[in-house]
Amino acid sequence: MSTQTQEQLGPYRLIRKIGEGGMGTVHLGLDGAGREVAVKELHQHVRADLKAGDRLSREVDAMRRVRSRHVAQLIDAELAGQRPYVVTQFAPGRTLEDTVLTRGPLEAREVARLAVGLCRALVDIHAAGVIHRDLKPSNVIMVDGQPLVIDFGIAHLVDAVRLTRTGMFVGTPGYLAPEIIRGTRITQAADVHALASTVFFAATGQPPFGTGPFEAVCYNTMEGRARLDLAPAWLRGWLARAMEIDPAARPGARELLRTAEALNPAAAPRPDRTLTLNTVSDLLPPVQYAPAPAHPPTRHLDQPRDQPRDRSRGDNPSPSQPFDLRRFLAGSDFVGVLALVTLMSVTIINPVTAGLAVAALALGLRAADHFLGPDRRTPARAALVALGHTLLALALGMTAAILLHRVGPLSASDVDSLAAGAFTLGLFVLPGAGPVRRSASRALARLLPGHRAIVVSSAVMGPIALISLIAVWLPR
Repeated sequence: MSTQTQEQLGPYRLIRKIGEGGMGTVHLGLDGAGREVAVKELHQHVRADLKAGDRLSREVDAMRRVRSRHVAQLIDAELAGQRPYVVTQFAPGRTLEDTVLTRGPLEAREVARLAVGLCRALVDIHAAGVIHRDLKPSNVIMVDGQPLVIDFGIAHLVDAVRLTRTGMFVGTPGYLAPEIIRGTRITQAADVHALASTVFFAATGQPPFGTGPFEAVCYNTMEGRARLDLAPAWLRGWLARAMEIDPAARPGARELLRTAEALNPAAAPRPDRTLTLNTVSDLLPPVQYAPAPAHPPTRHLDQPRDQPRDRSRGDNPSPSQPFDLRRFLAGSDFVGVLALVTLMSVTIINPVTAGLAVAALALGLRAADHFLGPDRRTPARAALVALGHTLLALALGMTAAILLHRVGPLSASDVDSLAAGAFTLGLFVLPGAGPVRRSASRALARLLPGHRAIVVSSAVMGPIALISLIAVWLPR
């Protein structure tokens, strides 16, 4: 949650806090020319490690040389003062992590586009002689469907000074290469492993090595126990090469880019993803873990605040995550449910006009999914499916009308209105409505740029849906 600060840090005016992690607090700031920048003020425990001034200066200069449209440019850094900070390009958008947790795994074509964009970023980073070391979904901003890598080199600056000498490491378990966990020599191949792990998350909605205890995730990583069977068939070979345990066996960034550009989502059968407005509680099911090693690796220094560390030991896998009502109410799924309730109520109030408008909306969403979504059917087949689904929704409305005539003392106009509401419901929930829901989910996720906006939208949609329901029962 952003908070107003209005402080001055060096030549930058801090406008508001926009995030916080294990390394520092991120602020939206303005430079001397009034341009927006992201200012990351490093935490106290990080400041104590910034001692090797000359070496740090050389590494900052190297990171400044990175030029890529897929990398947030490092603009400035002050590491010797009382309040050390790093300044990068500010990118308005949502992180890949937030995008996937809100709307579910990316579509096949989006995954392929993400893989290519991240590979191009990695090529440019490595060309400047820099290793990111902490590439993960929360360090990728999605801007107009394209990835922008952020925070590159910040963990590297601190790690290069002291952390490797203490046997500790910086990063998020599940996205770290095995050699980082083991504390052996780190090369650019570590970023290749992290990139593949990030793409895996985008394609499946799950970290590749599970979501259980810290030790178990690290052990699975070091043993190469990635759940590649969960990934789409067309992506598995590419992921397997990039996630090899041996760094020398992984392709370099340029080769990884070449193979990413050749990925073909249409080469494998399309998975059944009929229900796309599912709840986020189904996003991270439990994974069967191998037993944790007798001597687990050292503790993680940059654990996200929203993922408390499980200190329990043992061989049992983590339990299934229960349905999280709070997360559901803060997600676009809830907004979609409220919108559907509103559409049904409006159709009941004005069956002819609203019914035709909702039918046109459903056809428009279906067309958008056909032309913009992955694995497009032929136009003839798509039209046939749309016609069949519309007829099925009409059949539901007619069935509702027949039942209401027989079981209730309702007037003919009331029966017709309720039947129209059933028709609207059928357009979005009956078999074959997957493309309609998928397109609606995608549109809602893009219109609502974050959890705060989703909550605000829900606060607006909730009263609208309630008023619509009340209006249904008012005498007409």
